[in-house]
Amino acid sequence: MATETTTGRLHWVKDDDPRWDADRERVFASIGPGVFPGIAREPGERLPSDWWRVEDDGRVVGYGWLDDVWGDAEILLAVEESARGTGAGAFTLARLEDEAAARGLNYVVNVVRDTHPDRDAVTAWFLAHGFSGTEDGRLRKQVGDPARDIGQHQAGRPGTGRAQPPDGARRARYDAERDRSVARPRGAEETAGGSDLGPGAEESGGYVDPEHHRF
Repeated sequence: MATETTTGRLHWVKDDDPRWDADRERVFASIGPGVFPGIAREPGERLPSDWWRVEDDGRVVGYGWLDDVWGDAEILLAVEESARGTGAGAFTLARLEDEAAARGLNYVVNVVRDTHPDRDAVTAWFLAHGFSGTEDGRLRKQVGDPARDIGQHQAGRPGTGRAQPPDGARRARYDAERDRSVARPRGAEETAGGSDLGPGAEESGGYVDPEHHRF
């Protein structure tokens, strides 16, 4: 699995010890309400699952997150407001697809929350990048090589065949893990209002530029 990749000015760096820090607070704070659930984080708090940061000339401008807790790779991406429309989102998405394929997984999966303020535009962006809808409302894209391990080794590989939603218990564990992984601390005004706010380019992508159809 790649730990660092450079494409033009952007750098993809594996976060070997992901913790809530000032860079994450800055990036996720630039994202509007309704994208991620709001879960309080403490500085230095260890974050679960796998994280990568996107750097532009040494400055962190975004993050990619991947979790394969129930088979396919669930991905999220977040891009700082000032970096939206620069291609940083497409760069992050491509790197996450590479990471999933390197693990031998065949699919990446994304969920755009109903509360996302730009849900239609973000969904269209993912569809334009090769994703398709599933019966349970997720967005899914094949990234692995269908010809790999032809024959008996292919059957049963995670992500092969028809997408199957997880059972209730596994889905609940997954949702809780995802929400803990991506949420930022709420401000006092958010907590007082009781709104379910959070950071980022939802569950994968809240940084789409509706006019340019890209991040």
